[in-house]
Amino acid sequence: MPLRDEELTRILTDKGLAQFGDSLLNFAYSIAVTRTTGKPRGFKVQDKILAEAAIKAGLRKLLPRRVNRGEVANSVEAILGYAWLGKLVTLDEVVNSLSDESYLIPSENFARLAEMVLSRVRV
Repeated sequence: MPLRDEELTRILTDKGLAQFGDSLLNFAYSIAVTRTTGKPRGFKVQDKILAEAAIKAGLRKLLPRRVNRGEVANSVEAILGYAWLGKLVTLDEVVNSLSDESYLIPSENFARLAEMVLSRVRV
């Protein structure tokens, strides 16, 4: 059964899901960059990048009107955490979607990831 926009908003603003998704996303991005460059690296994805991705993926319009950039960024993390916990997306899928050569413009990869996850959550 598809989720209504109100349910999506609840997921996108869930702080626990955002915290979990933050760890998952940083881990997956670190794996993706390590695979792409061949050099082991650990990364913390910046809120600015995730906020841009949320806007490109259409998540921003599902959030309350008055939210800051950090809360917009958290929406990407929250929906990813929700989708992974619900077995709607695998770690390999997340890593593969972030392993594109355009990792130099990560907001594009994160936007594609958010769009993929959103489409699976809405089914």
